[in-house]
Amino acid sequence: MRLAVLLSILAAFSAFAGYSEFGIHGGLFFPTGDAGDDYNTCPEIGGQFLMHMPMYAIEASLGYVFLQPDLDIDDYSGHIIPVMAGLRTYSGTVFYGGGLELDAFSVSYDISPDSTYEASESDLGAYGNLGTTLPLGGTKLELSGKLHWMDFDDMWLSAQAGIYF
Repeated sequence: MRLAVLLSILAAFSAFAGYSEFGIHGGLFFPTGDAGDDYNTCPEIGGQFLMHMPMYAIEASLGYVFLQPDLDIDDYSGHIIPVMAGLRTYSGTVFYGGGLELDAFSVSYDISPDSTYEASESDLGAYGNLGTTLPLGGTKLELSGKLHWMDFDDMWLSAQAGIYF
């Protein structure tokens, strides 16, 4: 339901936007603190949206992070789905900004042949970003770094590269 509301808001913004862009991105999530004890660097893919205004841009993205456990665990499956929405401003080709982030976590793995551990939760947090956009033959290449403050407690870092269409 939350995702449907977010997509409806994005569709409404894009209908009235003078200049909006859609794109895809990929990157790496780096755990810090307690999460760094449990996870290695994790790959991420996703989609992004920008709606440009004269002084700032409204940004939104939806990703999928493939959790990589620090230990070798049989039949491990885990992910984070970060849903982010916020504002950014530009200084030349450099941008910075931030906003709110909803993270849906899910993990599952076998404890024994007859038992499986499963857990999932959603946490609200915030993020900050810093990056640059570079022209790339009719499209734009975006390179960015983000600080994810998940559930206003745990922090993860990410580095991403994306292309806008």
